[in-house]
Amino acid sequence: MDKIHTLRSVFDVRQLKVLPKVVIIYGYQDDPEYMYDAAIAHHAEGIIYAGTGAGSVSVRSAAGIKKAQQAGIVVVRASRTGSGVVPPDDSQPGLVADSLQPGKSAYTADDRADAD
Repeated sequence: MDKIHTLRSVFDVRQLKVLPKVVIIYGYQDDPEYMYDAAIAHHAEGIIYAGTGAGSVSVRSAAGIKKAQQAGIVVVRASRTGSGVVPPDDSQPGLVADSLQPGKSAYTADDRADAD
């Protein structure tokens, strides 16, 4: 899939004064849900879930992501493996980062949070 970037990008940050607060939460087996509670309590506007493999979400993280989304926080699923694609999957919560690494995915969440 070709990505439109630079001057032709769909993201326009020229009018932004401050980027929205986005946090990266690393997913792993039996990861704690309280990380999402902390993001909500500290008024995060976006969360990047840096998951294993194709950005798969654990049961606890799925519950935390659901709470975050209900609080109006944009959630983007990314992979922390260093390569590969996070495909769209209706059974998994959040937007997908496609082939973007978690750090670069933060810009996607920034833009989505600012658009809301």
